[in-house]
Amino acid sequence: MKYTRTLINVISFTLLVIMTSNATSATTTERGVGIVANYRPAAGRFNFSRMPGNEIIPVRIGTVVYAGDSITLPPGATVIVHLADETARNFDGPGTLTVPPARPLGKIANFFRSIPALFDNTHRLSGTAASRGTGDCSSAGSKQDSPLVIPMLASGAQITAGVRDLPLAWRGGCAPYHVTVASSQRVIAHRVALTGQQTRLDKVALPVGHYTITLADAAHRRFETTLEARQHAPVIPAGLAGDRSPLGIIAQAVWLADQDQGSWRLDSFEQLRPLIRAGDPLAGTIGDGLLWGHRQLPGE
Repeated sequence: MKYTRTLINVISFTLLVIMTSNATSATTTERGVGIVANYRPAAGRFNFSRMPGNEIIPVRIGTVVYAGDSITLPPGATVIVHLADETARNFDGPGTLTVPPARPLGKIANFFRSIPALFDNTHRLSGTAASRGTGDCSSAGSKQDSPLVIPMLASGAQITAGVRDLPLAWRGGCAPYHVTVASSQRVIAHRVALTGQQTRLDKVALPVGHYTITLADAAHRRFETTLEARQHAPVIPAGLAGDRSPLGIIAQAVWLADQDQGSWRLDSFEQLRPLIRAGDPLAGTIGDGLLWGHRQLPGE
């Protein structure tokens, strides 16, 4: 009996520690006042220092920063922070700079943790610009052996049914490119002789159903994937859906991009488009990651 009581006490204490730890972690994250929106150069390795104890916080897109965090940057380096008061702060080197006080991010800070998954080491924000060339197969050092891939269309990609714009960007292959969207009965949209590595198919009618998207290049390479148009997208959590601030909308898009192994990226990008057009730095960075970044696959 005494052993049973002791075991129960140990288990209870362990659960209390875990719950307290989780609560402390969440509360600590909610104290953040801003989100890292971008940094240059893309190959740079920068860190914030956080008091007390000079904790080292690696700079990545989506990193939550606190008031008082400091960073020392070399000449030519820049870190852009999107603050909760809807202003962007550029930290430009050389020198040591400090994050200013701002309104706390609150609970939405927790939804930005998955942002780094949109980017990979090869095609981070600034790195993707180099991948947008024409890929002319006749030029020296051509990309003829580079496979085609459309990062936004993860395996099992899904989209809300309706008349939709389809923004597509791809890596690899050689210009000119051809893009086709087809149902089982007919071709719905088609673009030919594309010299760049992105396009937007405007006002594509996508009733509920399954579609095939095919990308082909001058070297006769093909990338083919399926797209399912569904009646409804995943339901955004109630505590997040009501936040119509720019950061709230961005957090909703980030949450949606993280659902079903990244299969809702098209809808996520659509949610960001008004902010991207308005020049929001964080929305632009995340939109770029959705278009060009890491292609998430089931099981990753």
